[in-house]
Amino acid sequence: MKQLIVFFCLILSFARVQAQDSFEKSLQKHISVLTAPRMQGRATGTRGEALAAEYISAQFSEAGLELLYPKGYQDFSIADPVTGDTLYSRNIVAVVQGYDPKLREEYIVVGAHYDHLGSYTMKVNGRDSLCIYSGADANASGTAALLELAKAAQGRSFMYKRSIIFVAFGAGEKGSMGSWYFANRAFPVSSVRMMLNLDRMGRRTFDNSPMVFTGVPHYESERLLRQVAMQPYMPPVTVFGTDYFASDHQAFIEKGIPVCLFTTGLHPHQQTLRDTPEMMDFSQMDAFCQYISAFIMEAANAPEDLFRFEKAPAPAGTGGDNPVFAYSEVDVQPRFLNADIQSFVDKWIYKYLEYPREAVKEGIRGRVMVSFIVEADGQITQVEVTRSVHPLLDNEAIRVISASPKWKPGEKSGKKVRVKIVVPVYFELTRNR
Repeated sequence: MKQLIVFFCLILSFARVQAQDSFEKSLQKHISVLTAPRMQGRATGTRGEALAAEYISAQFSEAGLELLYPKGYQDFSIADPVTGDTLYSRNIVAVVQGYDPKLREEYIVVGAHYDHLGSYTMKVNGRDSLCIYSGADANASGTAALLELAKAAQGRSFMYKRSIIFVAFGAGEKGSMGSWYFANRAFPVSSVRMMLNLDRMGRRTFDNSPMVFTGVPHYESERLLRQVAMQPYMPPVTVFGTDYFASDHQAFIEKGIPVCLFTTGLHPHQQTLRDTPEMMDFSQMDAFCQYISAFIMEAANAPEDLFRFEKAPAPAGTGGDNPVFAYSEVDVQPRFLNADIQSFVDKWIYKYLEYPREAVKEGIRGRVMVSFIVEADGQITQVEVTRSVHPLLDNEAIRVISASPKWKPGEKSGKKVRVKIVVPVYFELTRNR
C-alpha cells in the first residue's frame, strides 16, 4: 500500500511539473504574438487591437470554450477623450459551464484588458522611425495569463460548481471602458459573484512580486487567498485588503461585487518602449498562474459567504455634525498598533479570543460578523454583532473586540473622523492556538 501511495504521488508530481512547463511556454508564445510589430501596440480602435481580439477569440475556440456572441465579440464604441473621434472596440467573452444545476447560473468573472498605447513616429537621423509600445507587462501579461487560465479551466470544467466567465476587455487604456461596458450594459451582473482582474503580471524584481488586492477590505476573500498561498508548491503571495491602481476591477466594485486584482505591481518601464518581452519573468508568471488557477477552483466551489460584500452603514457625509465613514471612504485609514485590520484580527482577536467551553461541548462553530466604530480619539465604541451564530460565540466576539486598546484614528480632509469597521470572528474547533 505504501508503495502504491508513493507511486500515485510521483504521478501527480510529474503531471504538475509537465503542466507548469507547458504553461510557461504558452505564456511566452502569447506575449510574443501580442507584442509583435504587426499588432502596432494594440491601441484602442486600431487594426492592431482588432488583430489581438482575433487571436484571443481563436485561442478560446481552440481550447473548446463556449463563446458568447459571434466569435465572442461584444462590440461597443466610445468617444476618444482627446480627439473626440468615435473609437470602436470589443470585449471577447467565453464561458466554462459549471456542473451544479443551480450554481451554474452564478458566475466568477476572470478578466484582463488586452489593448495598449499603440505607436508613434519620430525622426532618427533625419528619417522617420516607427516606435511601438509593446506593452508586454501592461497588459499582454494579464491577457496571456487569462488565456492559459481559461484553457486550464476548460480542461477540468467537471470540477466547478459555478460557471467561469473569461473576458478580454478592450479599451482598458481609455478609462477601462471595456469592463465598464460589460458591467453596466452587456451582462446581468446580478449573477456575478466575484471578479478576478489580471493586470501587469510579468515582472519580478525586489519591488515586484506576486500580490493580490481586494479593492476594499473583504475578509472572506483575504482569508481564502492566504489559505491558497499555504498550499504545497504555491509561490509566496502577499494579500492586501486595499486597492492599488485603477484597472478593470473597479467597475465591479462599484456594483458591490467582491474583486481580486492579481499583479506583480507597477514599475518604471510600464507605459514606455522598454516594456518588452525580454523584461518578463515567465517562470514567476507560471507560478503565479498556478496560484490563481487554484483560487478560481476554490471560488467556484465556495459557500455563499465568500461573496457577501460588506457595505458601509452610512454614506460619506451623513450623520449630522459627527458622521461615520466607511473604512474605504477615508483618506487615512485607522491603524491598530500602527498596522492594518488584519493585524488587529491576528494579533488581538485571535490572541485573546477564548472558545466558550459550552460551545465546544455542543459542537457550536461558525463565523460571527462584528461591527465597531473607531472614534476620532481612537477609542472603540458601538461594538455590535451584525451576523449572529450563537449567543455564546456572539458574546465572546463582542468581549474581545470591546477590550481593544486605542487605535490611531482615521482621517478625511486632514481631520480625524469616526470610522466604522466590520470584521469576521471565526470559531473553528480545529483552530490551533
